[in-house]
Amino acid sequence: MNLPGWVRWLALPALAGAIAGAAVDPARLPFVAGERIDAVLLLDGQAYFGHLEDFGLSDTVTLRDVYYFQDARAATTNLQVALVQRGTELHAPADGMQIRRDKILAIEHVGRGSLVANAIAAQREIERLAR
Repeated sequence: MNLPGWVRWLALPALAGAIAGAAVDPARLPFVAGERIDAVLLLDGQAYFGHLEDFGLSDTVTLRDVYYFQDARAATTNLQVALVQRGTELHAPADGMQIRRDKILAIEHVGRGSLVANAIAAQREIERLAR
């Protein structure tokens, strides 16, 4: 079957776009979902929360704007969960945390209305007011 030239230039890119679009998670697009927080759960029981960068070609993933659990009894918020932002430790790590894939148990998306998301929002507000 011989298609007219304009059909090939219209139909083939549309088909390629549909196939590529099916492989993209629309919720990961920043203009659709807003901020996205991921939980990285490690084999040793640690959990870190932040913005995940996973390019798939490396043996590590990068987590930015990282938070982790703190004893809620020592927190200044009235939430059941207390998180602290990574970077205030004695060694003052720079933003970004490289995590080896073989140390990861699971990666999950944090719900917008979850206790973790609320604790991160509260901690950010406290940090903003302290500036």
